[in-house]
Amino acid sequence: MRLQELSRFDVLQSQFKVDDLGIPTAKQESLDRIFHFLYEHTDLLYLSFIREENLIQYIQYHAQKQFHPISFCEVIKDLKFFTWFLKNSKEINCIINLDLTLLHDNLWRQITNQVSE
Repeated sequence: MRLQELSRFDVLQSQFKVDDLGIPTAKQESLDRIFHFLYEHTDLLYLSFIREENLIQYIQYHAQKQFHPISFCEVIKDLKFFTWFLKNSKEINCIINLDLTLLHDNLWRQITNQVSE
């Protein structure tokens, strides 16, 4: 099947194949949440083109939903695992150095300002 015949959903989903990584169910749920966010709220087609801004949008999305149904801690765990996945997937091999520490206060101010608007 040629790429033109595949939908954006299929192309994006194919990059989330983790059968060979032996990932536990809880971690698979994390990847599923990120997949659905990327599919529904971005125009991203290839994970190798993902940027820090896309991951920050994931935090902002959940902040706007008052971190429901998943908590802030789960959102951060999702992102940490996802960046590990991107780095360790041989097909993607994308390294994103997302600074989620409190030292990156500009990020947290930006997120809280957008939520309060």
